[in-house]
Amino acid sequence: MTTSPAPILNMSPFVVASSENLTPDEIRNLLFNVDCSLEIPIDDFNENWWPLITNIWTKWTSYKHVNGDVWKVFACCLMKFRESSTRQKENVPSDKCRITKKRSSDLCYAKIKVSWLVSLKIVQIERCKNSPNHAHLLLECDRIKRPQVIRTLVEKEAIKNYTPPAIASAVREYAIKELGLGTSVSELKRQEVANIKYKIRGHMEKIFIGDSNLMLDISQCMSYLIEKEYKVERYSTHQSSKGIVFAHPEQIKKLEQYGWLTLIDSTHKTNRYDWHLFTLYIRDTYGCWDVGAHFFVSNESCETVSQALKIIRDNYCHWSPRYILSDQSSIEAKSIKKAFPGINGGEQECEVILCVVHIMRLWMSKIYDKKTRDVMVAAMHKRTKIGCEKLIQEAIDNCAVSSIQNYIKRNYMKNTERWALWARQHSPLLLQVTSTNPLESYHSEIKRLTSSKHGLVGAVQNIVNIDLKKRSDSEKVAFDFRTKKISAHGVEDDIIEEIHKFPFPLQRLIVKEACAVMNRLEKGKGAPGLTSLDCHCLF
Repeated sequence: MTTSPAPILNMSPFVVASSENLTPDEIRNLLFNVDCSLEIPIDDFNENWWPLITNIWTKWTSYKHVNGDVWKVFACCLMKFRESSTRQKENVPSDKCRITKKRSSDLCYAKIKVSWLVSLKIVQIERCKNSPNHAHLLLECDRIKRPQVIRTLVEKEAIKNYTPPAIASAVREYAIKELGLGTSVSELKRQEVANIKYKIRGHMEKIFIGDSNLMLDISQCMSYLIEKEYKVERYSTHQSSKGIVFAHPEQIKKLEQYGWLTLIDSTHKTNRYDWHLFTLYIRDTYGCWDVGAHFFVSNESCETVSQALKIIRDNYCHWSPRYILSDQSSIEAKSIKKAFPGINGGEQECEVILCVVHIMRLWMSKIYDKKTRDVMVAAMHKRTKIGCEKLIQEAIDNCAVSSIQNYIKRNYMKNTERWALWARQHSPLLLQVTSTNPLESYHSEIKRLTSSKHGLVGAVQNIVNIDLKKRSDSEKVAFDFRTKKISAHGVEDDIIEEIHKFPFPLQRLIVKEACAVMNRLEKGKGAPGLTSLDCHCLF
């Protein structure tokens, strides 16, 4: 598509003192089809004008004068005077060539001349002689490439290490609402954000690589933890397995105080040595989850894990767990029994209970008969041991697949106290916390920041930062527990004053119930028949 050359406009330059009175879209339109000469202060042009149009113009030629003045001729990015390579000279068959997108050349012949007049501290912009208008819309340039101002916004967000979709969404929202760049940011792609993030994070993650020598990396790791006031201990076993145990003093206090129910789980691919990270997770009296302790192990064996648990119990604090919730890992179960022998060792019994979510996922593949699986799920939620065992026997008797029958008999017949909820009816907390999902969410956050290319020192740095955030969150929850007051629309002031006497979590529950009753009355229904304050629950 071609257009006839536009006539040269004989008019005085349009002097622009600053860009404060112009929106970014207006600036881009002025510099897209330059209908009249423009004069702009150099600093304003370099900082506020040129970053908006870097995707429209590419340098064609330039010249520098003796006095320091520079002029450059820019051509439209769609001119593309070089043809794309077709790899014909390499004698590569077409079916073997990589499939790529090729952009046509000579689609537009628009040109402008930009002169930096250093002595006058201004920039002059004018259309080149016989240069036509653009043969396309401004949107076509935005679809090919983003202007520098958008790339700068992406780079600033990429430093925070969000996911590419989150970065793209944040940049679009900010660019549209705050900068008025609706058209240029609308074509921002997630893959482009991911590429920019990779370049930015690549330089930033050098500090996480650590030393190539494992022993030096461990030394750096321990030095960093000591610097951050962590208690850290390195150990080894007879099987030549190594481990590092570390915990912050504040975490140790909470583990000792609230560790009667502890979640344990491991995660991998946080470092290049493939050392597995174990975390102990606890919940305080304010309902907030926090870390109790960590340990890295070079080999996930019973002896290595049990040794780490003993170090935490004997050297760090008086940790005396009553229940430890884990997934169906035999190594973790054996390690816990070895570290906490219970009555046989003259101490409190420590029971291992299993995550119901992991069990349900396993049943989806192992107990593939739906009717049998539904009976087993009902057995899991039965309130009594007799009722649970009766349903298990019913599932076995009514199942026509012998392999499923043998699987249930072998794995779930004689250990119902570990996976069935009848054994947890005495504790509201055990009925509330039935899975390791809170700990898995914490590990997901760690894996989002760490990489299998990092050293141990890099993994530890990210763990310390996340632990600091978790402690800050728990402190805020503890502060709000007694001090924060709820507000509710439609609830009378005298009722709100009475509600404020309760802790904040209870305030939310009471207001929720009050609003539910009010909605019921608005619909013409009667009030619930609550005539007595007696409670008939198990607690």
